[in-house]
Amino acid sequence: MSVTLAINPERRKAYREQGFWGDASLGDYWQQSVRAVPDKIAVVDGHGASYTYAGLDRAAGRLASWLQEQKVQPGDRVAFQLPGWCEFTLIYLACLKIGAVSVPLLPAWREAELVWVLNKCQAKIFFAPTVFKQTRPVDLILPLQAQLPQLRQIVGVDKLAPATTTLALSQLLRDHAPLTGAAAVHADALAAVLFTSGTEGKPKGVMLTHNNILASERAYCARLNLSWQDVFLMPAPLGHATGFLHGVTAPFLIGARSVLLDIFTPEACLNLLEEQRCTLMSGATPFVYDLLEALVRRPTDLSSLRFFLCGGTTIPKKVARECRRLGVKLLSIYGSTESSPHALVNLDDPPSRMMNTDGYAAAGVEIRVVDEARTPLPAGVEGEEASRGPGVFVGYLDEPELTARALDADGWYYSGDICRMDEAGYITITGRKKDIIVRGGENISSREVEDILLLHPRIHDACVVAMPDERLGERSCAYVVPREPGSPLSLEEIVDFFSRRRVAKYKYPEHVVIVDKLPRTASGKVQKYLLRQDIIRRMRQSQSA
Repeated sequence: MSVTLAINPERRKAYREQGFWGDASLGDYWQQSVRAVPDKIAVVDGHGASYTYAGLDRAAGRLASWLQEQKVQPGDRVAFQLPGWCEFTLIYLACLKIGAVSVPLLPAWREAELVWVLNKCQAKIFFAPTVFKQTRPVDLILPLQAQLPQLRQIVGVDKLAPATTTLALSQLLRDHAPLTGAAAVHADALAAVLFTSGTEGKPKGVMLTHNNILASERAYCARLNLSWQDVFLMPAPLGHATGFLHGVTAPFLIGARSVLLDIFTPEACLNLLEEQRCTLMSGATPFVYDLLEALVRRPTDLSSLRFFLCGGTTIPKKVARECRRLGVKLLSIYGSTESSPHALVNLDDPPSRMMNTDGYAAAGVEIRVVDEARTPLPAGVEGEEASRGPGVFVGYLDEPELTARALDADGWYYSGDICRMDEAGYITITGRKKDIIVRGGENISSREVEDILLLHPRIHDACVVAMPDERLGERSCAYVVPREPGSPLSLEEIVDFFSRRRVAKYKYPEHVVIVDKLPRTASGKVQKYLLRQDIIRRMRQSQSA
């Protein structure tokens, strides 16, 4: 399947001249690390599994041989729905060896999301666990094969239980010799498609080239002074840009160690941090919040931890103060899947900058704040945040109209986030134009949830807004108008309806308000700002009662 990549020739020339882009692929960087530190531990997970660089290279080579046997060609998509396991990195590297495009998927996704995404990217191969969290994820897809005409093989990652209904990854690794010689892949080729939910409802495939990923992660490592001596602890899902880029890719680019966690609990996280002497962690505010709570109950040796990188939601002052009290350096980072990460603070910035801003532009990145006409605004004036740089994505998969709306001909990506910039170039995100809820770093499309609510036979009208939450930043609140006025409709009934629709659980409404009608403008548009004000008022009344 050929795709159109939005690479501006002038920008390409400039990024090559400046050294941000080149000819080397991610696979080339991997091989360089294998040659440099073959016996060093490359990846560890919470189940006690680990691989050296050389050992992981051999295992990935065996899987690459099987993928070639399945006629997977350069540019073909390979999807994998795995948690934080060593096998995630193994599959990713196997794709790099043959020039296949990696499509990492969130473990929380169920049938509704999987069918859409697998068809959208036309995945040839799909990997999923035989067992994870008391479910059998690989079996979800088996009854749906008739709806997936492009899918050739399903492979069970038999880490926790044998594969009984599909091919087993362990067997493929035993039966195949390592690939001799990797495919020649140019750095301008597509390396990965990361799916993200936004205002359009359905997940969108963010296309990233090898050069995009290399530019963003090299800038990330440079700003934070990361080296082969660092140990990266990643508690966030690897299907997210945070996990995929900063938890898996960045470590192997510099010969560092990647430490992965499949199910986040603060206790498991602290255990890994101590055992592996981790030097940095990344994640959204809830991770920090929970770790701080756990540290009260369980004293932990944090002497190895250089800093915690926090992005996805605003850092509450209480969390920042508690980190400072414990001696944990909390750093702001800002970006999106389409432009990740492009703003970070400095390691030696004063606390006021670390707490009150989202950083300034990474190497090679330009940031500006624009008005509705996309005209740049002066310092201190609020507007939409836009970024341009070598890490900015090259389009949404098979979505030319969406791509044209978000990414202009000059390479500027318009984030939909509202921010202001100070005289020194530091930005502060203050809100969103996009109609999304950010729940602990997970983007939930209000429109998608509303569309599902409106399918309920007892719901006449519905609207979903964000309600503030101390731990997660935001949760989704559904305002519902019943078909029969005065008819009771409980949260439990709505959750049960979403469950039957086989939708990811993090998208379920978490609070329901029954109303007679929704506030609308003369043109019929719901006045969501009134509902946001209303839920805050209701929360205050509840707390004071």
